[in-house]
Amino acid sequence: MRKWQLAFFVLLAINILTVMGFFFYVTTPAKDYSSFGAAKRAQVEGNSLMVQTTKADFEGIANTYIQKEMANSPIPLTLTLNGEVNLSTELVVFSQALPILMKFEPYVQEDGNLLLKQQSVEIGMLDIPPESALKLLRDSVDLPNFMEVNPAQEAVLLKLTEIPLDDGISVRASSFNLEEDEILLQVTIQP
Repeated sequence: MRKWQLAFFVLLAINILTVMGFFFYVTTPAKDYSSFGAAKRAQVEGNSLMVQTTKADFEGIANTYIQKEMANSPIPLTLTLNGEVNLSTELVVFSQALPILMKFEPYVQEDGNLLLKQQSVEIGMLDIPPESALKLLRDSVDLPNFMEVNPAQEAVLLKLTEIPLDDGISVRASSFNLEEDEILLQVTIQP
């Protein structure tokens, strides 16, 4: 009877260690994981100026950089601004183009980036949960490096501070008020 008790406790210990190992494996982030929270970055040194722009101008500038970064991608992605931030694209399924429109509410983060919280998704006439639509976007569209999709939080992070600009120039959002058509950007030129 003593052998069975020993075998039971050994098997119990193996099961507990397996569950703990699995839990540790699942909760440890990957080495290239970046949190959606605002990064604590030092203020860029240099000469700064505030630029006030409109929705139309910001939309034009953003689409220029998106198209430049996605030049080799067969799937178009367009950003439009009206009462919210809209990302539109299309996917070809069974030789049929499906138009996708995702609507977001913009929030300026402490580090000057824009966090876009998803409000709704329109895929043709289909009603798809926002998390599934963002997974589809992340997995099927080769997005620029300055756009990070997080389906679990139903958000897209526009890393304005990481947009590839000419040497020594960086951009941060200070205010993003679409209702008043007032967007303030801080442009810093390093010496």
